[in-house]
Amino acid sequence: MSDAEASGKSGEENLVYIELNARLMRLSSAQNVQDRLAGTAILSALVDIDTLETKQKFRIVKQIGALLKSSDMEVCAEAAALYGKVIAKHWPEATNSAEKDVGMCLEWLSNERNDVRRMTALLLLKALCTDTSTSLYSYISKILTSLSSPLRDRRLDMRLAAAKALGACLKLVQKQDQAPRLSLLNYVFEDLQRDQQMGTTEGYHAMLLRYPELVKSGGMFMQAHFGHASELALKLKDHPDPVVRKAAIELLPVLAQYSPHDFTKYAVGGESLLTRTCNFLITQARTSERDRATAFLALADIAKCCSTEFRPYLEPTMRAIRDTLAHRAKSRSVPAQTDETAAAVLKTISTLATAMGPALTRYMRDILDLMFTTGLSQELCGSLKVLVCEVGQLRQAIHDRLLDMVSIILAGVPFRPMQPCLDSLESRMGSVSLHYTSSTVASGLSSASLGDKSGGLSGSSVFSSEQTSLVVAAASNIPVTTEVIVLALRTLSEFDFSNENLSEF
Repeated sequence: MSDAEASGKSGEENLVYIELNARLMRLSSAQNVQDRLAGTAILSALVDIDTLETKQKFRIVKQIGALLKSSDMEVCAEAAALYGKVIAKHWPEATNSAEKDVGMCLEWLSNERNDVRRMTALLLLKALCTDTSTSLYSYISKILTSLSSPLRDRRLDMRLAAAKALGACLKLVQKQDQAPRLSLLNYVFEDLQRDQQMGTTEGYHAMLLRYPELVKSGGMFMQAHFGHASELALKLKDHPDPVVRKAAIELLPVLAQYSPHDFTKYAVGGESLLTRTCNFLITQARTSERDRATAFLALADIAKCCSTEFRPYLEPTMRAIRDTLAHRAKSRSVPAQTDETAAAVLKTISTLATAMGPALTRYMRDILDLMFTTGLSQELCGSLKVLVCEVGQLRQAIHDRLLDMVSIILAGVPFRPMQPCLDSLESRMGSVSLHYTSSTVASGLSSASLGDKSGGLSGSSVFSSEQTSLVVAAASNIPVTTEVIVLALRTLSEFDFSNENLSEF
């Protein structure tokens, strides 16, 4: 870029800043929460301007600080996210006041009567610990101490925010010398034991929130506590409180990732931890509607960590996936937006494909079409992309079904590019196929010329056009909204349909 071009860009951005700042001044002083939220959106746009001067940055940081003291939690949350954005950009105007901001957070956390202040303090501490330098090392002990109470708080969102702040703080602990690092990790573990002694739902949940962060940042420190963490997760997986139960299930794959060897060899009640865990999770995936999504995701993550040892559990896991999708397809006449369970199942399939590769092929005959009954979604497309990459045998079958679904959304009919041979082909075979891709036309012509009277064309020898009708039926029931149309068009660009004639789109 020439100097003249750079100067022109700088001038344009300065005019943008002046206009946005004028609107911001009006919105920030408004009483209406929606107006102040609009102010945070403007601030976010201002932060993205690359040519801001020092005084402009200082003013932005000051305006963010004012919003952080709002009495509305939604405004404070947006302001805290902005604060993290500024810290990540390493603006001196923000990082130079990091120690003062930590002091403010510690003071707010000590005020148990103001939940908005406490929550805001937790969000700020996470941002500060994530992106600031060694200037906070002297505050780590105080931060860890201040997190004890919110980790056991009566409010779930407070406990979850405190866990994220703890994780960010422990990343700083990782960078300490061995002696202070060990001392700080011991403090967190002792606090965890105090949670256990409480015997309350909040205490148990606090334990289960601390353990994953210790596992991720504790290094060899957790080796001595692996057994305790494993037995705790197995004990609390049946807890009557769904929040505790979910956290216990989510801890199990974290332990598998930490030490796959210990996870497969550690014995609990005469069985390996892997066996106890997988048998439980498969049962939950099949029978527990409340825990199904969490159980599927945990199984997939364990398979990723222990792929060889997981093979005996692959078939029952895939059977549970098939049954879940089949039940969902029967109970929904119109595919809704992908719900939590469907999203978890689709994510599980893609993770299993990454972990197990072509070993998944034999199970996909009964599952691939059922995946499409969840409706066109980012989750479906993401899962199919992984399958195309990791299980190459499914590539054509996936492409055929995607083209049908996209064609029904965009054109109202299954995919059927203009081909001069189609009419004669249908006449010779005595049937009308659901869709014609280049590969199906070629295979159909070949079969006809060889005297094959089986009828039916398919994009893959593994899948029949009868199965594909399930995809067509599901696609025909998808409500065609603007978002769905955009996703359908994006799908055409993200998958390789270079061998097909897409001119009718």
